[in-house]
Amino acid sequence: MRNLHTLSLAQIPENRLGLDDIPGSEEKELVGNFLSQFSQLSSLQHLSLNGISLARRHMKLLLRNLKTPLESFSITHCRLFQSHLKHLSRCERLHQLKHLDMCGVPLSCLRMKPLRVLLEKVANTLETLGFQGCGIKDSQLSVLLPALSQCSQLTKVDFYFNDFSVNVLRDLLRHTANFTKMTTEQYPIPLECYDEFGYFSRESVVQLCRELMDTLRAMRQPKDMSFAAVLCGSCLKRRVYDLEARVCPCLQ
Repeated sequence: MRNLHTLSLAQIPENRLGLDDIPGSEEKELVGNFLSQFSQLSSLQHLSLNGISLARRHMKLLLRNLKTPLESFSITHCRLFQSHLKHLSRCERLHQLKHLDMCGVPLSCLRMKPLRVLLEKVANTLETLGFQGCGIKDSQLSVLLPALSQCSQLTKVDFYFNDFSVNVLRDLLRHTANFTKMTTEQYPIPLECYDEFGYFSRESVVQLCRELMDTLRAMRQPKDMSFAAVLCGSCLKRRVYDLEARVCPCLQ
């Protein structure tokens, strides 16, 4: 498989890699042997780990065995530890990424400095960035903003379903003022739109999202920009406010 360019591993829970009913010591050895085979994939450019649970030492082993710079790296819908982020930021094979996707990875309790370091490393090459559904908070995004502002090659960002206030969203847009290549921008509806029970009104969404769009339009013209909340329980459609001021029909 030396000519393999793309590898996708999906839905392998609890570090078992499909190995059932074997002693823990044997499993650790087999997992280590499996991950060591990455060193043979000398043409690998695209790696996707979806729903994969890797122990701290196994993440380090996987990254250490990468032999070529990756063009795209997707690690989604899984739990990461602080040490995982540290290993990601230090892996030289990830420092030329064009595409980074971490959607569905809970990040609310983790420190963002390693991710900031990784974004700084890929600032000259990164084209798409996915942080959908990560639960990132204002303070965490503020840590990332200086690095994000350097990623001028970005064409798409996805921040849907995170916890940002209108002020921090405004700061985020200002940090992307010079991103002339941006074609698709996806942001969460500001926290100020919600009441204490998690409900929001159409009026709040329209007002605040329009203000944010006006903030960006004063700096550059967005091509495809939208703000979204969770799926509507009535129509099962995503509540969206975009450039055409469309919202979920249930909020009409």
